[in-house]
Amino acid sequence: MIVDPRDVCPGEGPEKVARALAQFSVDEAQDGAAFDEGYRALDAVFGPKGELERREVLWAWLTGAHTDAGAPITATYHLLLARDAEGHLAGVRDCYVTLDRAARRCVALLSHALVLPAFRRTGLAALLRAAPVALARRAIEGAGLAGGQRAGGDGAEVMLAAEMEAVDPDDRDTVVRLIAYGRAGFAIVPPDVLPYAQPDFRDTAALGVTPVPLPLLAVVRQVGEEERDDIPRARAESFLRHYQAVHAREVSPSELAPIRENALARLAAFPGERVPLIRIPRGPAEVAGFAPVLRSAVMPLFPPAWRGKAPLDLPERELERLRAVWSSASSG
Repeated sequence: MIVDPRDVCPGEGPEKVARALAQFSVDEAQDGAAFDEGYRALDAVFGPKGELERREVLWAWLTGAHTDAGAPITATYHLLLARDAEGHLAGVRDCYVTLDRAARRCVALLSHALVLPAFRRTGLAALLRAAPVALARRAIEGAGLAGGQRAGGDGAEVMLAAEMEAVDPDDRDTVVRLIAYGRAGFAIVPPDVLPYAQPDFRDTAALGVTPVPLPLLAVVRQVGEEERDDIPRARAESFLRHYQAVHAREVSPSELAPIRENALARLAAFPGERVPLIRIPRGPAEVAGFAPVLRSAVMPLFPPAWRGKAPLDLPERELERLRAVWSSASSG
């Protein structure tokens, strides 16, 4: 069992989490058969959206072919399978665990999480959100670094990082997903301080198109420090640096450079060493708190070519639409 119950945030609901811990196992895929089972489940959901890397790419990561032990930031890929007591596949989580030994910082980059329909609302999603913490601690121990935030002192830092879409009133999932992660101890690095973008993973050469980065929110959990309302500048920068350490295996430097320059220019202009975080609303009654991460507020922070084809509304009008949607949803 990968999950350490102490790594699950109280906001996830202790009783539901306890039931999930008794009902499910969560373990790493160790061979081709387990990998294929997990990959097929992810591909059925994320493949049609173009949100999943090719099988051969992830298999190369899983087998260590892409891991450079001598790199300043090392990265390993992990595929976790959740099963019920009868051994049926219940969910899948994959992630990269990246380690900067010099900075004593380990960042788990969360990729995909899937709970199969029959197992939703069981608490399994909470286990999949917390499982990468144990992988990060294992990497720290394997590198001979001490502890982690829970240990106090000068232990290595552990951070979970997730890329998420800006809030769109017309896309309910953008709100639901963020609320779930907010309850799990995550917060948002302000996009006007760190305007993060994901590179274009399409086969742009075959398609004959110019790569277009995808603007996303930088969502983080500072493990052991979930209650703090800020993030050190260097730790915020590591969100970008660690993701790009992984992306560099598949994406050319010329495509990564403008993403890095756009993000770090704003971070460099921020006065101070601690960046205030955006608290994620915990429920529909708090949706006004999403104002700084509405699509209309986020997209202007990026070059016009990166903003997508959908027209941008005025932020105040978009916020009113969001309030109206969730007011009707809660009253209905």
